[in-house]
Amino acid sequence: MYWFYHEVHHFLLSWGYWALLLGLFAESMGLPVPGETFLMFASFLSNKTSQLQLQWVILIGIIAAAMGDNLGFFLGYHFGKTFIRWAKKLFRLSDEDIRAAKNLIKTHGGRTIFFSRFIFGLRTIAGPLAGSLEMKWARFFKFNLLGAATWVTVMTFCGYAFANEFNTLLGYIEKASWAMAGGLFVIGYLIWRQQKHHYQQRNQKRAA
Repeated sequence: MYWFYHEVHHFLLSWGYWALLLGLFAESMGLPVPGETFLMFASFLSNKTSQLQLQWVILIGIIAAAMGDNLGFFLGYHFGKTFIRWAKKLFRLSDEDIRAAKNLIKTHGGRTIFFSRFIFGLRTIAGPLAGSLEMKWARFFKFNLLGAATWVTVMTFCGYAFANEFNTLLGYIEKASWAMAGGLFVIGYLIWRQQKHHYQQRNQKRAA
């Protein structure tokens, strides 16, 4: 991974705020780009050099993350049926599975969108997934903006405050992100199973 960190570092030194904007926007709209690394390096540079300023890193980071997520949401909203058909075939999902997922987004979508911002991988698909499962845009926008603002601010201040221990800090954050992803996946799976069981019972009662 050293070569990758070196490239991100070089990209930020060469393009400054534009590199940060592009990195966070691309990740948030659904591309597999480690926006967390871009943000941490930007905050590190704001401590060690005069090229980037902390307040602008935070502001641009929030704007890029929120804009990317909203584009991902609308892509999911307009092309979600194709995505769902593909997911049903690949993972052998039934209509009950999809209904349970939609109900999960309806009842717990706000919290899911907020906490997904802190988890690498999940924040990449959160916007398109919410759009595909027909989450209300106003609700998505509120929790997405809140999550983006919190995540960017926390990550930026951590990178700035612990610039002298940057590599160690980045390693800890990556490990914590994977641990949170595992925990959230288990919780989401259990709730989804409960929703699916609810639909099965309701359909059985109707059949009877």
